[in-house]
Amino acid sequence: MPNFNPLHVCRSQHFDIRHNRRGYWTACDREGLTGGTFLTRRDAIRFALFEAGGDAAYVHAASDVRHGGRR
Repeated sequence: MPNFNPLHVCRSQHFDIRHNRRGYWTACDREGLTGGTFLTRRDAIRFALFEAGGDAAYVHAASDVRHGGRR
């Protein structure tokens, strides 16, 4: 019986991490299929890294600058 080598069929998604006007951090994939809202930037990045299979090249985080939200 030949060795079974599964192929990776799920491609990684690019995620953008941003701070919204309500004071939360969002992690959204660029296709609009996966995402979430988080209290901290760290949690948003952690989620995106998990969804991207741990590849930081697919996670694009904004700097820790607040735009019109709570400080």
